[in-house]
Amino acid sequence: MPADKKIRKNPFQITTPEDLTAQETVDLFVDVFTDFPQIIDPGHGFLMGPRGVGKSMMFRYLQSDCQCIVGKCSFSDLPFLGIYIPIKNESFVKTELKRLDDRHASEIFNEHLMISHIAVKIFDSLIKNDRALSAINADSLFDFYRNTFIPLLYPYDLGIFLESKDKIYGSMQILENIMAIMNQAYRLASRYTNHLSFTNDLPVYDGPLFDYQDFLVPLLSGLPQVDGFPKGTLYLLIDDAHFLSEIQTCILNSWIATRTSRKISFKVSSQYNYKSYYTVTGATIDSPHDYTEMDMTTVYTSTIKKTYKERIRKIVEKRLALEGVFVPVEEFFPDDAEQEEQIHLIAEGYRRKHDIGEGRGFYRSDDAVRYARPDFIRDLAGTRKSSSTYSYSGFDQLVHLSSGIVRYFLEPAHAMYSKEVAEKGSQKILSISPSIQNSVSRKEAEKFLFSELEKYKKEGHEEAIPKEDIEYLSNLVQGLGGLFRRILLSDRSERKVFSMAISDKISSNVERIINIGVNLGFFHRSTIGRKDRKSGGRTQLYVMNRRLAPIWNLDPTGFAGYLFLQNTVLEEGMENPQSMLRRVEKNGHLHEMEYHQLNLFDGYTTPIEVYGEEDEING
Repeated sequence: MPADKKIRKNPFQITTPEDLTAQETVDLFVDVFTDFPQIIDPGHGFLMGPRGVGKSMMFRYLQSDCQCIVGKCSFSDLPFLGIYIPIKNESFVKTELKRLDDRHASEIFNEHLMISHIAVKIFDSLIKNDRALSAINADSLFDFYRNTFIPLLYPYDLGIFLESKDKIYGSMQILENIMAIMNQAYRLASRYTNHLSFTNDLPVYDGPLFDYQDFLVPLLSGLPQVDGFPKGTLYLLIDDAHFLSEIQTCILNSWIATRTSRKISFKVSSQYNYKSYYTVTGATIDSPHDYTEMDMTTVYTSTIKKTYKERIRKIVEKRLALEGVFVPVEEFFPDDAEQEEQIHLIAEGYRRKHDIGEGRGFYRSDDAVRYARPDFIRDLAGTRKSSSTYSYSGFDQLVHLSSGIVRYFLEPAHAMYSKEVAEKGSQKILSISPSIQNSVSRKEAEKFLFSELEKYKKEGHEEAIPKEDIEYLSNLVQGLGGLFRRILLSDRSERKVFSMAISDKISSNVERIINIGVNLGFFHRSTIGRKDRKSGGRTQLYVMNRRLAPIWNLDPTGFAGYLFLQNTVLEEGMENPQSMLRRVEKNGHLHEMEYHQLNLFDGYTTPIEVYGEEDEING
């Protein structure tokens, strides 16, 4: 293929971390362990966050082939050994196993399936790691095989066993034999699971049954004794644990509750719908006694102007550099210059007001930061009737639109780059035009709210979210978006609002819908001080995903204000968002707020209150 016809690689291509080579992973990875040190230190840990926030990439980076490159060391000298254990597409998460529910056999059999799966993944990862194969001493590995592994299999016959040490075996042959035996144990259990679908009677299982304490712990405790094997802690990187069944989740929790974290540390990634924190005995695992928990979006959402923005900057710089592009990210994703100039002029007006003692804020720039952009958007909606001409462009805005989730930056950036290539042809891409940034950002917002939710309506399996709940969630999001829009266009002192809390007791109906919204990424859950400051304590705060901002032409560059809403208001919004908004608006204007009391809804007492300052949101 001629050079000028070569297909150009998109630097923002999203690749499944499992498909990346070790060198590709190291080249693309941006160190996040200053934010999440518990993940790289020994001890059990949960890494929570929605899809796309970077959990799987962290686990890929912790695997031994990457760590050897990063540490410039041999396999033997690694301070820990990370083994990746995926859950999402594994066959042991089967509906047929529900036939064993309410029986003690369910716990025993599910634990065996999980142990077998983990063992297969461990030895498979070693076989595929050339550094491990060259470091591990074959004679010492055979001693482990004969003195540790084989006795653990008694009395099961699971395949062809290697003969005496007099035979010449390489490390790969020994590891392949161990993996084949563990695969056989897994297949026997898997076949039994399949048979459960074709009989009314519960068949007897006569295969092996492995458990954590009596099989996996001694097996993995023996590996560091092998010459050439790392002597540090073994990290089992359990990815997408929310796909485990409830009984399997309780089994994993039971392992975490044991005191083995110095030898074997479970690092568990999950979305927010992790099914249980109970063990099989009914006890709970507790943080920080049994494990540490890290919520990636809490860290990134609360530090959107600092930590997260710098993470995105480094990710973009690395990806562009690999394609030979070396420009500042602000130049690659430029602002709409004319729009920003007009906003700057409005900001200067607020600074001048402060200088003559007419400012609201304490510092000279407070009012400029708080009101300039909302004023510009309000002006577009006013005499010009052109809200939709507001441009969502510029690196800073794109970072805020991604709402603390790396994938929400990379996916639009990928589409933007492709459109820029289509327009410029063979020219080297050194920037993305503001018009393309804006059009893609708006399409992504519509796709997220409408197309994504529509897909969930069509799911037909038994774990699917009921269609009516998806409708409730869509109504609630649209009602809140409309409310935030009205506040932005008002004359309130605090007009940038993207968050809400509930001022009274939340109903099970509202709680269920909001939790679905959190799990699907439409809300992020945080905490704030209670409305009644005298009583103290904290309450839940729900931040709407700023990826949705273009639908209502909202300012995504901050969420300094938040609302206190009564539960009944949210109930109404779930049923009919327009009805909720009509109650908010009276005679074309929002009611003024006095002493944080705003009686906007007929029959309700203090249904909505507006508070301010991002610092207060973050506690």
